[in-house]
Amino acid sequence: MDTRLKNILWEGEEVRWSGRPKPFSLFDHDSKNSILLTWIVSALVLAAVIVLMVFSSITGTRSFTDVLIMAIVALFLPVALSARPFMDKKCLEKNTLYAITNFRIIALVKGEVMYLPLVKGIKTAVQSHEDGFGSLRFGELVGKPAKKSRDHAVIGMRNVDSREDMAGLMFYHIDQPGQLLRYLRLCGRENAEIHHLQPVL
Repeated sequence: MDTRLKNILWEGEEVRWSGRPKPFSLFDHDSKNSILLTWIVSALVLAAVIVLMVFSSITGTRSFTDVLIMAIVALFLPVALSARPFMDKKCLEKNTLYAITNFRIIALVKGEVMYLPLVKGIKTAVQSHEDGFGSLRFGELVGKPAKKSRDHAVIGMRNVDSREDMAGLMFYHIDQPGQLLRYLRLCGRENAEIHHLQPVL
C-alpha cells in the first residue's frame, strides 16, 4: 500500500480499491478549446507588451527598467495560465492517488487529502473519454461542464460555507470507471467489497 495512503487512514478504515490516473493527452476533447484560447490570449498580451516596449524605447517616454517591470507584471498571469495545463497533467499523472475505503472516497492530490463520505445514495456519474478510459464524478460535480474536468480533478469542489469540506470529487482518467460506479452503488450494503477489480495497491 502507498505510504501516503496508509498514513491518512482512520482507525478501522480499510482500503477496498486504489488507483492512479492513466497517462492522458494534453489536448483531449474536453480541454483542447480552453487551452488553445488561453494560449491565444496570452500570445496577444505578449505581442502588446513587445509593442509597448519597442514604442517606449523609441520615444524614450519610459525608462527600460519601468518598461521591464510593467512587462513582468502584465505577463505574469498569462504565463501562469499558459503553463497550468502542463502542471496539471504532471500533477495528475505523477502525484495523484485515488482510493475507496469502507468509509470514504479519497483523492490525494499534491499532498492534499480530499474526501467524501461513502454513503448510500451519493451522486455519481461516469464521463467517458475518447481512449476508452473515463472519469468518475462524485457529489456536486455530477452534471458540471466537462471542459472544467481537469480543474475539478486537481482542486475538487468545496462547500460554499467551508474551505475544508468537499462537495464534489473526481477520479480523473481511470480504467474501468463503470465497474467502480457499480461498486459504489452497493455502498449501503454492509461489508460491500470489490471482487471483480484488481486493486492497484
